[in-house]
Amino acid sequence: MVLFIASALSPVYASFDKAMEDYTAGHYKEAYRNFHALAAIGNYSSMFNIGVMYFRGEHVQKNPVEAWAWMQLAASHTESDSMSATAAKIFAALPEESRTTAQARLQALTEVYAAEKIQADLSPVLLADAECDVDRTPVFKKKPRYPRWELNQGRFGRVVLEYSVMPAGHVRDIEVVQSTGAEFSRAAAISGLSYRYEPLAVTEPTRGVNTAVSFSIHARPGDVNSRELATELNDWKVKAETGDPIAQYVYAQRIGVLRSFRKYMRDVDLEYQTANRWYLEAARQGVPQAQFQIGRNMVVGRGCEADRKNGLKWISAAAVAGIPEAQKFLASNAGEMPEPERRDHALRWLKNAAANGHYFSGVLLAWELVTGAVDADPEELQLAQDMMDAEPENYFDEVRILETKAAVAAANGEFKKALQLQQQALDSAKDLEWDLRDLKHRLEAYTGGDRWRGPYYYDIALE
Repeated sequence: MVLFIASALSPVYASFDKAMEDYTAGHYKEAYRNFHALAAIGNYSSMFNIGVMYFRGEHVQKNPVEAWAWMQLAASHTESDSMSATAAKIFAALPEESRTTAQARLQALTEVYAAEKIQADLSPVLLADAECDVDRTPVFKKKPRYPRWELNQGRFGRVVLEYSVMPAGHVRDIEVVQSTGAEFSRAAAISGLSYRYEPLAVTEPTRGVNTAVSFSIHARPGDVNSRELATELNDWKVKAETGDPIAQYVYAQRIGVLRSFRKYMRDVDLEYQTANRWYLEAARQGVPQAQFQIGRNMVVGRGCEADRKNGLKWISAAAVAGIPEAQKFLASNAGEMPEPERRDHALRWLKNAAANGHYFSGVLLAWELVTGAVDADPEELQLAQDMMDAEPENYFDEVRILETKAAVAAANGEFKKALQLQQQALDSAKDLEWDLRDLKHRLEAYTGGDRWRGPYYYDIALE
């Protein structure tokens, strides 16, 4: 019997195509994982292909009962005659005593993967901002300096920053996610390094915080034309209401960005739950970036009840599609996995994200390679060095870059170099008035001729 690989019947084209690339290349373990990630968000072509892999014994042991159950599940939720015909042939070939087992397995899968069940699981319980307090409150923001070249050219600028806020209130891991120019990016990021937020008694950084920085020649840097922003936002809303999935994503994303201007836009709906409604619409239509955003909001409870399990389903689908931010998120949020499994999980996604050109993921990858419980092998050491030899792109946490370079040097036995780099990191952090405990611990390790082992935010994890 010749089985075919089904074409995508749901809108998750980019994700399904990536899964199929792995399958046709013979990367069956990766393909199997990816098909399962897409099955979790209702991609019935992926479910069918899981059945194909069970029938052929690709990555999994051959099992015609399991194969039929997955194929019939997909066929029963689509109008594909080919799927139905293939499933029927397999069922007809099953021994009589296996058919009851196959029917029971189909029933079990249906309870998990029925369209109504998936839609209910993946729809967040929306909450008003007042009901889900996940925002940190900024107490200080230094206005950015207008880039002289851009000012002389008469150019306006806008930059969107994303960063983590530490428990003590300072900002780390600043990335530029949107910008009208490199000089504007640098000016905004330098300003962002000075931000301070109200401290919180928490054990983890608050990740995924967005803020927008505007540059206008007729106003001071950081000042806002609220009418212009409200008009722009409404234009995207009108487009979103036509059903355009890209417009739905952009409208939701703009709501999140413009929240940093709420005091200027009091009459505009900038609620997280409003953004979530539109992220969900775009995610259901297969926009991977929207899948990542709605998933992340569900995980942390931003504009909705916290739902880590189902939020990760959206994020996993976005990661399969090749969204580096989603891949980085999965690598950094491995939950309670045992250490060998956690490391394999982190390296898998960080390598993917770094290969997609995401600089910050390359930094995280280098750290993961050289600070584990087991010494890195020569190939891993070279990969870590390659990551840190790359030029930073849209990432402005120089302290983390220096510290990671120091950790790589220490892993190579170059402790003098590690000490120099770590001291530079310490000096930079001191200039920014950041908490220095982590940096000093690592400096002490290198002074004693030891490489650093463990997480980057050492004191947070420990204390």
